[in-house]
Amino acid sequence: MDDELISIIIPVFNGANTLAETVASLRAQTDQHWEAVIVNDGSTDNTEGIAQNLARQDQRIRVIFQENAGQAIARNHGLKTARGSFIGFLDADDWWTGDKLADQRQALRDNPQAGFVYSWTDYVDDRNQLLHPGFHRGPSGQIFLDLLANNFIENGSNPLVRRSALEAVGGFESSYIPAEDWDLWLKLAANFEGIAVAKPQIRYRVSATSSSASLHRLEKACVRVLDRHIDTAPSQFAVEARALKRPAKARFYKGLACKALTAGAPNRQRGLNSARLLGLAIIHNPQLLVEIKFLIVMAVKIGLVLVLSVGGMERSRQWFKALKA
Repeated sequence: MDDELISIIIPVFNGANTLAETVASLRAQTDQHWEAVIVNDGSTDNTEGIAQNLARQDQRIRVIFQENAGQAIARNHGLKTARGSFIGFLDADDWWTGDKLADQRQALRDNPQAGFVYSWTDYVDDRNQLLHPGFHRGPSGQIFLDLLANNFIENGSNPLVRRSALEAVGGFESSYIPAEDWDLWLKLAANFEGIAVAKPQIRYRVSATSSSASLHRLEKACVRVLDRHIDTAPSQFAVEARALKRPAKARFYKGLACKALTAGAPNRQRGLNSARLLGLAIIHNPQLLVEIKFLIVMAVKIGLVLVLSVGGMERSRQWFKALKA
C-alpha cells in the first residue's frame, strides 16, 4: 500500500456517453498522485471499450469487470483492488474541479484526527453548466448529528476518506440502495471527525431521465437510513439523535418534495407525489405551516406540474377549444 496514493473508485453502468468526461476531470487534478479503478458493472453499451482506451492512455487507470450488481457492490469491488491509503469515489457522470483532490488531501494532513473530508456541490446539466448550487455549508469536527439532520455531503462523488477509517466501519451496504452513500457517511461520522473544504468542488450532473420511481426508492431507503442511525447512535449522541427524528424527517420530506418537481418531464403523478411528500413534511413538523411564502411557491409549482402533465395539457386544449366554439 502506498501511504500517499489516492485511490479513486469509478463505478459505471452504461456510461459510454459520460465516462471520458468524468475521467478527464480526474486527469486534470493539480494533485496527480492517484490511481483510478474503473469498475464496469456489467455494461451493455460501449463502456468497456471506452474504459480500456482510457487505461491505455494513462497507466494510473485500471479497469475491472463484474456482472451487473449495482453501484454499491461495484464500489466495494473496486475497494478490494485499491492500493492507496486515501480513498475517493467518483460517479461516472460527475465532474470535479481541478483543485478537489489537492485541497482535500491537505485538509486531512492538517487534521490528523479526522477520518474524512468533504467539499461543497454544485448541480449542473449535461454540458457542465450550473443549474443551482447545493447546500454550500457544513460543519467540521463531530458532525454526526448535523449529518443526521441534513445530508449536506449530498452525493457519492464528494468525500476523500482515510483507508483506515473506511476499513473500520466497512464499505457500502447494498440493502440501503440508493441511500448507501448517506449511510456510509453517517457510519464514518459516528466514529471519526469530518472536515469541510468550504468550496464547491463537485459538479453533480442532473439527469433529465430521473423518474418518480427512483424517488420512491430514495424515499424508502433514506427513511430506513435515518431510523437505523437514530436507533444505533453512539451513546454520546443518543439523546440528541432521538430528538432529531421528527425534524430530520420533516427536512428530508421537504427536500424530496422539491426534488420531485424537477425529476423528469411534468406528469400528474409527479405533482401528486410532491404534494404527498410536502404533506408528510408538515405532519412531522407542523411549524412548516408558518412558512407561507414557501408553501405558496410549492402550491403554484405543484399546480403547474399538474396542468402541464399530459392529461392536464389535453384538458387545457379541450377547454380552449370549448371557449372558441
